[in-house]
Formats: sequence, C-alpha cells, structure tokens
Amino acid sequence: MVFRAASLALVMATIMPSQAFSIDDSITRPKWGQLNRAAPTSTTSLSSTALAYDDTALLATKDDANVKTVDVLSLDSIRSTLIRQEETIIFAIIERSQFRQNSIVYEAGGFGDLGVPTDSTVPEQHQGSLLSFLDFMLIGTEVLHCGVRRYTSPEENAFFPDRLPLGPLDALPRLDYPKNLLSSKGNAIYINFNPILLTKYIDWIVPSIAKSGDDEQHGSTVLSDIAVLQALSRRVHYGKFVAESKYRTDPEGYKRLVFAGDAEGVMKLLTNAEVEIKVLKRARRKAATYGREPTVERVPSDTAPAVEVSEELGKVNPAVIEDIYKKFVIPLTKDIEVAYLFQRCGRDPPPEYAPDRMSQDNF
Repeated sequence: MVFRAASLALVMATIMPSQAFSIDDSITRPKWGQLNRAAPTSTTSLSSTALAYDDTALLATKDDANVKTVDVLSLDSIRSTLIRQEETIIFAIIERSQFRQNSIVYEAGGFGDLGVPTDSTVPEQHQGSLLSFLDFMLIGTEVLHCGVRRYTSPEENAFFPDRLPLGPLDALPRLDYPKNLLSSKGNAIYINFNPILLTKYIDWIVPSIAKSGDDEQHGSTVLSDIAVLQALSRRVHYGKFVAESKYRTDPEGYKRLVFAGDAEGVMKLLTNAEVEIKVLKRARRKAATYGREPTVERVPSDTAPAVEVSEELGKVNPAVIEDIYKKFVIPLTKDIEVAYLFQRCGRDPPPEYAPDRMSQDNF
C-alpha cells in the first residue's frame, strides 16, 4: 500500500480540520473543544461585508460579545457557513481526483478479511460480514472522532453510528450545546441521510471525478474519500438548520402543508430558486479557480497580479462540480429539509424521503 507524501496534509486535516464545529463558523474554536473567544451579538453579527462571489452577509466577529440562537439560525448566518463549506468540498474533490477510481477499495472483502476496526462495535445483523477497505477506514476514523466528541455536535452525523462506542473519552469535559438549535420533536434532530450519500458517492461521484483503473494508491484514495464524504455530509445535513430557520419564520404555513401530507408543497415553500442558481454559478467559478495553476499575465509592481481564469486546464472539470451540486448536493439537502419539517411537525415523511433514497433521482 503506497501513501503519497501529499496525503500527510490530508491526514492532518481529517484529524484536526481548520474549521471548528461552530454553528456559524465565524469564531475560532479548538477542534471538538470549548470556545476560546466570544462570538458576535445580534447587533453586530449580520455584517454587510460582501463575498467575492455573492452578496450574502457575513457574521462579523467581536471579542467582547456573545452569540444568540437567533443569530446562529438566521439564514444569513447559515448561508455564509454553507459558502465557506464549498471550499472544503471542492478542495477535497480535487484531492480525490488525482487518484484512479480504485474500485477495489469499495468492494466488501476486496482485501480479504480486514477484521474489526479497533474499539468499534459490530451490530448483530453484520456479524460475519466483510468490510470494504473504505468502510474499514471510515469506521476507524469515526471511532477516533467519536472519542474526542465530534458526534456530540449537532452539525455532525456519523456514517456508521451503530458501530461507534457509547460516547467520548471520560477524560474529556462534556460540551454543552444550545438546546434549541434544532427540534427533538419526532426525532427530527437525529435525521441522518448518510446511507444514500455514501451510495451515490461511490456509484456516481467517484466515476465522475476520477479516471478509471487502479493506481495502487489505495490508502491515499480512502483517506481522500473520507475527507470528501465528511465534508458532503456536513453540508447536506445543514439542511436541518435551514429547515428550522424557515420553519420559525412561518410555522403555521409549514404545519398546514405537513398535516395535509403535501410534501410537494413543503418542497415548493422552502425552495429559493434564485439562491440555488447563485450556488451553482459560485461552485463552478470556484472549481475553475482552485482547480488549475494560475496564469499570470502581468505582475505590476504596485498591484496584485492579474490572473486569467480558465476552465480548460483544471485538475477537475468545473462543469462536474456544478453537476454534483445541481444533481446531488442541493436536491439531497432539500430532501433532508422536507424530512426534517415533517418530523418537526410530528408526522412521518413520505417514503420517498427515506434516508436510503432521493426523492428525485437525477442520475
């Protein structure tokens, strides 16, 4: 098994990502630890700072202030967080695209009996089943992250929650998150669509971003897979926060549709086509920018270099990134929103909004 030196950075990013598990991402926090500085108040949080690719407001930071739930759940705060997650997703996809598809890492028993990842549990229904190399590495990673409190965060959802230990390491202090960020009614807070995410990633995303064949870089491949999967999972499950924010702006409207069993009406009410178009354009532009070596036309002495953006010489096709957002990320996020709103209102979502499928399969 060959690991490339470049993968060291990915390993470190997997273990200690630069983004903290904060809801608004506007504050700096030690990974899976307590705040080391305060976050903005409601009077300072909605800044008019413009983004390079959008006019969405960012949360301003202020050292002597506190953050309130109303700030955390504002659509401006959520959107700014989702925008920052785009870089994480795109860079992770670029990292994965340098390797061949290496389909053997996704095959159960592809490397024989790998055993049971250290400190993981084996559900009765999976006794005797062989793991794929990706599953083995992903379970081991999640066990490690579970021990250091990753899955106590309402932002995080494990791919194999039934294989994790009971809780974090006893030596670590308990982290208390605000109780009213998401609703526990109908177990809405626990919605987890990682089963369909993992399936579509292997079946559709990997073939769309990686060349066919095998390059024997199996360890590096699964490490980059895990980075992509965790980034995508965090992004699509932010749909729960989006849904909660929208519900609080019009609770009666959503209740009326849910009680009537009108999932299509709920989907229509929560959809913002204008924002979706902005997301697609921004994702494609970022992929074109980050996925290629910059071409410097001139370097004036007193100004920044002029950089030409080209989609032709990229490490990943920008159209593919746009397609991933259009056909997968946005639709799955909205499916999670619909499922959350149904359970938030005390109703089971329609079968097409189960966590092992997509309501509209565009593949």
